[in-house]
Amino acid sequence: MKSLNFVLRTAGLASGMALLSIPVAAAEADAFPAFDTNYITFSAGGADIDGSKAAYQARTRNAKTGAAGIEDMRFDYDLKDKTTLSVNGRALAGQEDYLLSFKLTKEEVGSVEVGYKTFRTFYDGAGGFFPIGNVWMPLFSRPLYVDRGQLFVQGTIVMPKAPVISFKYTHSTRDGRKDSTIWGDTNLTGIPILAGPGAVNPIAASRKLLPTYVDLDETNDAWEVSVRHKVGNTSLVVSVGGNSIENRNVREMQQNIGELAPFPAPVFTAPTVNNERAGSPRRTTMTQRHEEDGYHASATFETAMNDKVTLFGGLQYHTADVEIGLSRNFRATIASATGVREYAGGFVNTGATARAPYHVVAQGDLEFDVLTGNFGARFTPSPNLAIETALRGERWEDSGRNLADYSSQGVTLATGAVTSYAAQGQHGVNNVEKPWTPTLDVRYTGIKNVALYASWEYRTAKQNEHVRYEGLNGQTKRTELDLIGKNIEETHSNAKVGFSWAINPALNLRAELFTKDHENDFAGYDDVVGRDYALNYDIYGTKLTAVVKPTNAVSLTSRYVLQRGKSAIFHSGLTTNGVINGTVDGNDSTRHNFSEGVTWNVSKAVYVQANGSVVFDQIQTMYPWISGNAKRNLRNSDNNYVTADAAVGFSIDRNTSGLIQGTYYRANNYDASYAAVGMPLGASAQETTVSVGVRRKLTEKTVLSAKLGYVDSKNATRGGYADFRGPLAYVSVQHAF
Repeated sequence: MKSLNFVLRTAGLASGMALLSIPVAAAEADAFPAFDTNYITFSAGGADIDGSKAAYQARTRNAKTGAAGIEDMRFDYDLKDKTTLSVNGRALAGQEDYLLSFKLTKEEVGSVEVGYKTFRTFYDGAGGFFPIGNVWMPLFSRPLYVDRGQLFVQGTIVMPKAPVISFKYTHSTRDGRKDSTIWGDTNLTGIPILAGPGAVNPIAASRKLLPTYVDLDETNDAWEVSVRHKVGNTSLVVSVGGNSIENRNVREMQQNIGELAPFPAPVFTAPTVNNERAGSPRRTTMTQRHEEDGYHASATFETAMNDKVTLFGGLQYHTADVEIGLSRNFRATIASATGVREYAGGFVNTGATARAPYHVVAQGDLEFDVLTGNFGARFTPSPNLAIETALRGERWEDSGRNLADYSSQGVTLATGAVTSYAAQGQHGVNNVEKPWTPTLDVRYTGIKNVALYASWEYRTAKQNEHVRYEGLNGQTKRTELDLIGKNIEETHSNAKVGFSWAINPALNLRAELFTKDHENDFAGYDDVVGRDYALNYDIYGTKLTAVVKPTNAVSLTSRYVLQRGKSAIFHSGLTTNGVINGTVDGNDSTRHNFSEGVTWNVSKAVYVQANGSVVFDQIQTMYPWISGNAKRNLRNSDNNYVTADAAVGFSIDRNTSGLIQGTYYRANNYDASYAAVGMPLGASAQETTVSVGVRRKLTEKTVLSAKLGYVDSKNATRGGYADFRGPLAYVSVQHAF
C-alpha cells in the first residue's frame, strides 16, 4: 500500500523542507558525538502527497518518487611524507544529488582537489490560473526539472618563502526543461465573445496564461591561475583566467490552442455568443545560441605604510568575443477557402498596412572590453577610530552587429491565395559607459559600550548608446530603419549611519538610517532627437533592533524595518492634465517589516525557539494622474505576508533527544475581481508544516535520527490546482570509523 511505502521514497528531506531543517540537538550536548571526519551517513525518507505532486517538487525541491542513499561522507587517510588524502561524497538516488571529490594535501607543498557534483531542480510546468472560467492549463502532467553539474579541479602550491600559486578549472553544465513566465495567449477564458449586429464585448476575452517552457543546453568552461606574494609590507595578487560558454536554448510557446476561426465566418442576425471567432492556433519555437570566449587579468596590492595607514588598489581587464544566433520558427493554422492549413509566419492578409508576425533567422557577434580600477586607503588615527576611503572607476565598451532575415505569409481568406513577404535587416549597437564611484566608511568605538558607523558612496556614470534596427515594416512589408541614440547620465548615492549600544547585559540596542538616491536622464538623438526621459527615485528608511535578556534563560530579539520609496518621471511627449512635457509622481513604495525571535532555555533538558514576522509591502503602480479606462487596468503591487516558526527541543534520556517543529506562512494579495480587466497575479497562499524528530546515540560511533511530519500547502493564486498535503518522513544513520 502507498501509505506503507512512503517512508522509503525520498532522502535528505531536511535540506529541502523548513520543518525538517533544524538539527535535533539534546539539551545535554555531550551525549552526542560530533563527527568531523571518517564518517558516513545513510538516509531515506519520503512523502505521501495528495494533490499536485509537481507543485510539491517545485516548492520543496524534493523528488515525489523519493530517494535513498549516502547523504554525506568524509574520510581522511594519512599517507607517507606528511600527506593526507580526503574523500568527500554524497549519492542520493532519485533526488539525483551526487558529489565525489578527492583532495590530496602535503605539508609545505600544497594541495590539489578534483571532483564532480550534480543536483536537480524541479519545476511544475504550469501557467496562470484564470478565475472567471476556472481555467488551468498545465503544460504536462509530469513535472519538469533541470540538472546542474560541475567538474572541478583546483589546487594551491604553498612552499616556504615562495609565492603562493592557486589554480582552478571548472566545467559547468545546465541541462533539462524548465517552465517560463512568458506565457501564451488564449481566448478560452470563460469570457464570452459576442458576434452579430451591434455586438460589443464588455471586456476582452484574451489573456496570457498558457504555459511555456525552455529546453536548456548550456556549458561553461572557466579557468584561473593566481599568484599571491608578500614583499616587505606589500601583499600582491596577480591572476589571469578565461572562460568559454556554449549555450543553445529553445523556448516553446503556444497561443490560442484549441481555437480556430471557421471559414466562412458564420452570420448572425442578433448578438450571439460565438467564441469560435477566436484567433488561429499558433506555435513559436525560438532557438537561441550564445558562444563566448573571454579572458581576464587582474592585479591588486595592499601596503602597510605604518601602523596607522594602509594603501590598497588594483586593476582588472576583461574582454570577450561572443557569437549569437537566433531562429524563431512561427507557424499558424488558418482556415480559408482552400481548407485548414499551417503557414510559416502565417497571418490573415488584410492589406499593406497590416503588421505581420514573421519567421526570423539571425546571426551576429558581440565584443566587449571592460577596464576596472580602484585605489584607496585605510586609516586608524586612534584605536577607537577606523576610516576607509576609495575611488573606483570603470570603462565599459561593447559593440555588436547581426544580420536578420524575415519572412511571412499573408493569407487571403476568400480565395486562399498566399502572398509571401521577405526582408533583410542589419542591426547594430555601440555603447560606452564610464562610471566613477568614491566611497567612505567610518567606525568609531570611543564611547563606552557604543559603536558608531557610517558609510557613503556616490556613483556617477556617463553613457552613449547607439542602436541601429531594421525590421519588417507593416506599411510596406519591407525593411524599415530605426536609429536610436541616447546620451545617458546617472547618479546613484547610497548612505547609511547607525549605532549599537550595549546598555547592560540585559539590553542591547541597534539602529540604522539609510537612503538611496537615484537619478537617470536619457537624452535622445538621431531618430529620437528631443524625445527625452528622466526617472528619479529615492529610497530611505530605518532598521531598529533590540535584544532583551530578562533572565539568563530567556532572550528576545525584536526588529522593525521601514523602507519608503518616492519616484518622479519626466517624458518629453507625456501629457498630464493638459500639460505637455510635465513631471509626474508615481510608483511610490512602502514596506514595514516587524519580526520577533524568542529563545528560552526552560531547563537543562528543554529549550524553546520561536520566530515570527509580519510584512506590509506595496508598490504603487496606479499613477494618480491616469483617468478613464486605462485606470481600471492598473493595480498596486502588494506583497503582504506573515510567517512563524517554532521548535521545542528536549532530552528524553542521556542518549536520546527529541524535537518538535512547526512553520506557518500566509499571504493574501490575490484579487480575483481584477480578472475582469487583466490577469490577477497577486500571491495568496497558506502553508503549514509540523514535525516530530528523535535522535538516538546507539554507540559512541553510531547515531540514529528519524523524523515524521506533515505539510499542507494551499495556493489561491493558482485556484487550488497547485495545492498539496501529506505526511513526510526521514530516517538516517551516521557511523564513524
